[in-house]
Amino acid sequence: MKRLPLAGCRVLITRPRRAGEDLAERLQALGAIPLLFPAIDIRSPEDPRPLEEAARQAPAFDWILFTSANGVHAFMQAFQSTGGSLRDLARARLGAIGPATARALQRYGLTVDYLPPVYLSEAMAEGLGEVKGRRILLPRADIARRDLAERLRARGAEVVEVTAYRVVLGGDPEVLRAILTPRPHRVTFTSPSTARALAELLERLQEALRPADLPAVCIGPITAAEARALGFPIAAVAREHTQAGLIQALVESWIRGSATGLAG
Repeated sequence: MKRLPLAGCRVLITRPRRAGEDLAERLQALGAIPLLFPAIDIRSPEDPRPLEEAARQAPAFDWILFTSANGVHAFMQAFQSTGGSLRDLARARLGAIGPATARALQRYGLTVDYLPPVYLSEAMAEGLGEVKGRRILLPRADIARRDLAERLRARGAEVVEVTAYRVVLGGDPEVLRAILTPRPHRVTFTSPSTARALAELLERLQEALRPADLPAVCIGPITAAEARALGFPIAAVAREHTQAGLIQALVESWIRGSATGLAG
């Protein structure tokens, strides 16, 4: 019987629960032992009115750019709750930062006009063509990086940023304590916020593991830079900044470590 590529690998998954469960299923099919611990939670904005107003004004924008599936769902809920219809979005062009975000838009029956070749905000800003004088809406997380908006403004666009959802610390530290024994072989990070949240929770468990004890597999270079700054050793960074890319990086890291005797 062929040995599965992640056999015996204990993987700590820090994504919000729904996305984390999907990742856990995929890793388990590869032989991993997934340890689901949502380090962050997604919440509605404390004041929903700015998002609702942006949703009402959606037809007046030239572009609406989405940098996460969470942003798509939050915006569309506000859009539909204010009486908007898909016809109202016909004038605006829609951009998605990656395949998962594009799929979220497509589930609402919307067409994605732009998907950057590299799934980073910098690539999205550069790939839109001429944006001078264009009105661009960015429904985003409350803690999202400002790079995309700043790059677009530098090129002459009129950018409106609106909080579509909040990212808050999730998970029970005592549940985390139990999960950490025995020690996970890898931790996966899909955003800088998941790395920050886990580091904060580890600090609360003063006698538990430190970031230095948990080799990290990261979805992209920005997440990896944040994890590294927090003290997590970087085992691998996905070449393609998607869940599939993350899984591939994890597999390669585990196989490489097993071959050298450093898998743990």
